[in-house]
Amino acid sequence: MDTSSDTPPDTDSYARPSTSSYAYDQLKSLVLNGDVPLGVRLKEEHLAERLGVSRTPVREALLRLFAEGFLTRHQEGGYRVVTPSSQAMANLYEVRRALELFAIRRTGPDGAPAHDIAALHAIRDEWQRLTVDAPPTDPEFVILDEEFHAGLVEASGNLELAEEVRRINQRIRPVRSHDFVTPGRITATIEQHLAIVERMLDGRTDEAAERLDQHIRESQAVVEAASTRALENMLRAGEGSW
Repeated sequence: MDTSSDTPPDTDSYARPSTSSYAYDQLKSLVLNGDVPLGVRLKEEHLAERLGVSRTPVREALLRLFAEGFLTRHQEGGYRVVTPSSQAMANLYEVRRALELFAIRRTGPDGAPAHDIAALHAIRDEWQRLTVDAPPTDPEFVILDEEFHAGLVEASGNLELAEEVRRINQRIRPVRSHDFVTPGRITATIEQHLAIVERMLDGRTDEAAERLDQHIRESQAVVEAASTRALENMLRAGEGSW
């Protein structure tokens, strides 16, 4: 039977993101790039028109970005982009670095390292797998990065310390996401994470601490530069319809 006139199956549809995911990704990209003017009120109908979708996925995306700390309430209703205090972010980075360095150097009653070796092996194996097909950029990579650092602290045996690190990471997530939209940073992060864990497994705690300190400082510098560029873009952006 001749099937030349049959419509082929839409195989690409399986790879397409949902409309909600599309709206979320697009809006998050606009926020991180500083394309949304400073202080402007985000309106569902304008955003839906801009993205070519209905208002429902836009509403879902706005709620998600609000929950994640990228947006805050606008005084006239709706949302606006958060502009974090650079000093507050620097202070939180300082606390985070102090907690993580304390955890990595933590010892037991006998003065020996108190880390869970099996947990460290699991962390190393997970991050070795990420070397295979790591994306060049992805703001969602920040979640994996947060879990690495919290897991490292958790392996020290102090679960309360790990929860505090998670809390701080959640507060600085909106600015830390800038790290992973910077080309080359995901690959560098994976390499640095593995170097830290390998030294801990080898018992070279001081070297691991030095690597961790350098890693956090480097990430902070990248984030601060990217955040500054985004803020400058926000100040230059025209009002338009948002």
